[in-house]
Amino acid sequence: MKRTYGWISGLLLSAFLVTSAPAQIIYSFETEDLHGFANSAGDGWQVFRAQTGVTHGDYSMGVQWPGGFRWLFGNGVRDELLPYLQISKKLLMDVTVPADISVPWANMAVSLNGPSPYDWNQAVGSVGLPRQQGTRTILIDLESLPLPDPNIEWFQINFGLNAGGAHEVYFDSLRLYRPACEMMAFTFDNDLQGFNVGTNQVGITLSWVDGKMRAESTGGFKWLFNGGEDGSVPNLAAMVRRGYLVVMDVTVVSAPPAGWGNMIMSINSPAGWGQSDYTAEIASGSNTFTRTIALDYRGVALPDDDNPDYCLLNLGINSGGPMTIDIDNIRIYRLPVEGDVNCDGCVDDADLLSVLFDFGSTAITASDVNNDGVVDDADLLIVLFNFGRGC
Repeated sequence: MKRTYGWISGLLLSAFLVTSAPAQIIYSFETEDLHGFANSAGDGWQVFRAQTGVTHGDYSMGVQWPGGFRWLFGNGVRDELLPYLQISKKLLMDVTVPADISVPWANMAVSLNGPSPYDWNQAVGSVGLPRQQGTRTILIDLESLPLPDPNIEWFQINFGLNAGGAHEVYFDSLRLYRPACEMMAFTFDNDLQGFNVGTNQVGITLSWVDGKMRAESTGGFKWLFNGGEDGSVPNLAAMVRRGYLVVMDVTVVSAPPAGWGNMIMSINSPAGWGQSDYTAEIASGSNTFTRTIALDYRGVALPDDDNPDYCLLNLGINSGGPMTIDIDNIRIYRLPVEGDVNCDGCVDDADLLSVLFDFGSTAITASDVNNDGVVDDADLLIVLFNFGRGC
């Protein structure tokens, strides 16, 4: 009996020591070679293993550079990346900017490449990087890029970093985006869902076009306001209090002539006007395209409860000249709850059954709660320890 209790105690201790990490992590940057990216340093660029901005494990990948653009190349180990992208080509990654660092703008290009004839495939548009202090999660949409034959010799992901001044960031927890974590807020099936341009704003029009919200701007900064102060969106306050990303599908119908367009957001409630400090890129060059973007709103003032007098979601768009975009399917991405396998916000019987059903599996699955490559007793105990959490 003592041996049994000792075995169980060891598992319990292991479960307590596990951090609140999302499952299905591709890179957590624990290795000294940082999955090949460390070899990208030089010419004033530094790429190094760090302990700043760690969101999983013990290390992150730090990058310091004097400004401007440069590619950081992955290691080309096919099986470190390709099996994950065969599940989903939408990825999330945590990016931290340390104190006393800020730049006027920063973004990142992403490419996938491998041996000929696959060659170089770069995603259209860039992804916004955090510009000032804090940790923010970015969404990388690679849906437009083809995947190679599974037997390709090598395959890698590359990050092209760019900034309008000397910058410093720390990357961690490159992981799969999970549709199960989405909470739908606005679908635009029939109308604009309360969005308007206000009474004193010029150079911007909103219209409903084929089940989407179309915004036509003459350029510069414009707000897309969400209705009046009447709480017209059911459960929006409850959703934003449980999430941390505003996610939406954006189509660039007409690109701005200056080649850039971006977006911020705010949440307006009795708690005040909470404006995000993260800027998402929505246009690039003369390209017209559709992709999913995300706005991290951590640090924004949120309603104090699930039923405030009102809760409004506003979008601020900016562009270097006339631009037309379509916006659809605005949803809130749920904060991770430890042990919540199916990402419904509640650790319950469904999560327990998921782990039991997948027990012993070494596949890429959310049932591998601690992300150690196998669904086992440790995952089961994490669910049991957190049972009822979030419910």
